[in-house]
Amino acid sequence: MHGELRVVWGSAVVLATGGAARLFRESTNPSVTTGDGIAMAYRAGASLRDMEFMQFHPTVLYVPGAPRKLVSEAARGEGAFVVDARGERFLGAYDSRGELAPRDVVSRAMVAHMLAHGFTHVYLDLRHIDRSAWRNGFPASWRQGGRSAST
Repeated sequence: MHGELRVVWGSAVVLATGGAARLFRESTNPSVTTGDGIAMAYRAGASLRDMEFMQFHPTVLYVPGAPRKLVSEAARGEGAFVVDARGERFLGAYDSRGELAPRDVVSRAMVAHMLAHGFTHVYLDLRHIDRSAWRNGFPASWRQGGRSAST
């Protein structure tokens, strides 16, 4: 199609530009998700709408100095608990579904709890889950950089 111009009229345009996760300090997304497509559309005069509907994941493996690794939300579905620095579960105080609440509810509860108690982070507690079940159900999470997640 080099040199050919096609005009298509429509009442709305949806741009799928690859995300903007790297605008945030912590992310499990690739470094190329910089928001360039959104910025380009905005500079060209596009109206931006529903920007709050970006996909995100509330649970990551944090190791200082290492890239963040996604911990599947299925971990909460399999029985993992979200606990604070005291080891106490707290999501039930924010939503009756606790760990099974949707990711936006879980994320808001985590932030609210950290702010209310002066915590900088919370934990995903898997200690009560059978290791062989975890290893078989989540093999990518179990193996991290060639080492067992239990070491």
